[in-house]
Amino acid sequence: MRIAILCSPQLDRFQQEVLAPIMDAPDIEIAGVLIDCRPRPSLKERFVKNLKRGRGGYMLVMLAKRLAAKKVPSMPAVGYFSERGVACVETRQPYSSVTLQKTAEMSADVMVMLGGFGIVKEPLLTMAPQGILSYHHGDMRRYRGQPVGFWELYNNEKTMGVTVQRLSAGIDKGSPIAEKTIEIERGDTVASLSQRALDNSVGMMLDALHKIQNPDFEPAVIDRYGSVYTIPNLRQYITLKVKLLFRK
Repeated sequence: MRIAILCSPQLDRFQQEVLAPIMDAPDIEIAGVLIDCRPRPSLKERFVKNLKRGRGGYMLVMLAKRLAAKKVPSMPAVGYFSERGVACVETRQPYSSVTLQKTAEMSADVMVMLGGFGIVKEPLLTMAPQGILSYHHGDMRRYRGQPVGFWELYNNEKTMGVTVQRLSAGIDKGSPIAEKTIEIERGDTVASLSQRALDNSVGMMLDALHKIQNPDFEPAVIDRYGSVYTIPNLRQYITLKVKLLFRK
């Protein structure tokens, strides 16, 4: 099977751990890498945007946490793949005719999206015969969108889902290729739950790739998708903090 990787310029630890077994798999060939180099909105731009949507307080809390946290190790995607002999295409225009031509020339059976690109559109969405596989750390039947683990804790769920989906138009409305359930522990925080979800989903992408190689494999059919969740406001953030305090 030939696969193409879609990613952002930096690969974090989780993305590198997902890639490791895929790179070593004898039945998988990495046809190429497409790197989304479009400039990301600045912190100020993101704050202003969320302030207009009533989420400015939450963004200030997250900014303070980010400044106080240890820097998360990452490495340049170009360096990672170049060391392994895989050609990269860097672009600020993923839907330009030039980029689409270079992507088509990879002749990938399926694409794996690990970062960047936002909501993928046509013609990139269906350029590969098997489409694009991407993680969604949630159960699409109940929780679409973000942040990872927040709304499951907010709604007092006992479990959360993790999915590798074949993307389709819409937010987290694809076909589930691989799924897993993560137990929510009594002392969980958003950070601990999201980290455990990441840790337990590392091997799911390789599992999904092997599943779609089987001509008899049929993805599960979702009759009804869940609501789309988004970044909470400050009141919802404080409510969750109080809930978690009483749970402990």
